[in-house]
Amino acid sequence: MLEDLRANSWSLRPCCMVVAYRIAHFCSVWRKKNVLNNLWAAPVLVLYRLITECLFGYEVQAAASIGRRFTIHHGYGLVINKHVVAGDDFTVRHGVTIGNSGGNDQSCPVIGNGVELGACVTLLGDITIGDNVTIGAGSVVVDSIPDNALVVGEKARAKVIK
Repeated sequence: MLEDLRANSWSLRPCCMVVAYRIAHFCSVWRKKNVLNNLWAAPVLVLYRLITECLFGYEVQAAASIGRRFTIHHGYGLVINKHVVAGDDFTVRHGVTIGNSGGNDQSCPVIGNGVELGACVTLLGDITIGDNVTIGAGSVVVDSIPDNALVVGEKARAKVIK
């Protein structure tokens, strides 16, 4: 957890967000090991949801698996599904959505080490994001990305409506 605090430059809001996630993730893992753990873990998880969604305005599911040095820049509107797996040195910005493509398919992205996501990036479906990948702001990613790649979204085009 100390690595997370250093990665977030000891900024109060991001550090609170990451520490809350780490505590909730610990509770999420331990409540599955024994039914009696629900006695203490369930209230903590409910409190986590209330604080993060109502106070901070983001939703990082406690069951999501995120590696060391998780960095959040301006985390407003951040949504990470519980089935997401992310490696070390994972950096996100505001408006990022990572999840499944809907319906009965619960498959979510698997994200490598050293991945950086720009503002308003969307990662959807059963895809793999390689190591050392940077995804530019506003990109919608629905296909796997190899290691050491830079991904940028398409430029918006205006169409005349008659």
